[in-house]
Amino acid sequence: MKSTRLERRTEKLCLATGLPWADALKRVKALPPGSSLIPEAHPSQALLESYVLSGLAWPNVETRHPWGIRSTDGNTDSLVLTFENDVTQHVGCETMASELVRALVPRFDEHSEVHGIPGARFTTDDAGIHVQRIGLPGSLRILGIPPEDWNSALDRQRQEDKGDSQRFCHEHSPHRWHRSEAPFRTPDTGSILGRHHYRKQPSAWLASGLLRRAPLLRTIGVPLSTTAWTNLTDDGGTEWIIEYINEPADDAPCYHQGFTKLLTDLECGLPIAGTDVDCYCGNSAGYYCGCRFYARSSIGQPGALQVRFSHRSGDRAQRYKDSLDDYEARRRIFRRIPAHLASRRADTSPKP
Repeated sequence: MKSTRLERRTEKLCLATGLPWADALKRVKALPPGSSLIPEAHPSQALLESYVLSGLAWPNVETRHPWGIRSTDGNTDSLVLTFENDVTQHVGCETMASELVRALVPRFDEHSEVHGIPGARFTTDDAGIHVQRIGLPGSLRILGIPPEDWNSALDRQRQEDKGDSQRFCHEHSPHRWHRSEAPFRTPDTGSILGRHHYRKQPSAWLASGLLRRAPLLRTIGVPLSTTAWTNLTDDGGTEWIIEYINEPADDAPCYHQGFTKLLTDLECGLPIAGTDVDCYCGNSAGYYCGCRFYARSSIGQPGALQVRFSHRSGDRAQRYKDSLDDYEARRRIFRRIPAHLASRRADTSPKP
């Protein structure tokens, strides 16, 4: 058990972001005591991160970590995401790089519909893959993907797009928004696509906060798959539904209590309050329905959250054990929340 407030704050940051202990400790030491451990993104940065989570929400590749994200490290105007790049794919040409290219790099088709992040431009160097939306504040850096893998994925996507009459926006307009992207710089509700983009803004705070805390999902159980989708809410925002399919890794009476505690924690959590919990942890495996956690903003921001904790155990988890090496790698990803952090009582100790 960590005995000082500094150690406990560092422990929370490690669990929420996946940062190594030394990096998290350095970050916590630089923060004022009692301050938030994970900075909130400013609106333009939050919108960029909302596009990223939307693109990765339902992966087309096999991932171990939630959406393939090993760790996150954010400031108000930037975010660093470190991705896995070592998972064997069922389709040989698929990689984490190809998933990121397909999901994030903007492309337009013959109907001027845009796929990816409108206005985003990507550059590579030894410090990773850099993402910025032209003329807008905010940035993203992707680590874990070698530049050569990224460039190969771009080439493959370019070849695949030829048959669908799609083109990369950056190849036609490298330093300006392409004419197909322009309507989404300040999207309105004049078209279906415009409404889709317009509705991202009110709840970008939620998508950004979830992305910055993606590694926290690993505390629920052995990760088998992570997906997400959205619904519209009656307050003008978006409901994010996260489904974390997992194999429970301990016999705690309520195995997701630690996750929900830290997700709403004043120091490392989101500004949300739980509104309901459907909990079936006490049921036997044969009668388990899957627990769900519901939340909304605690300060009146638009949007809602639903997290589904879906068990796979026994025969239902067998297909994930076809490759024992892969399964053991997934088991190593699980992060157990210590009892003193999983407690329902807030950590308010004044110890230094």
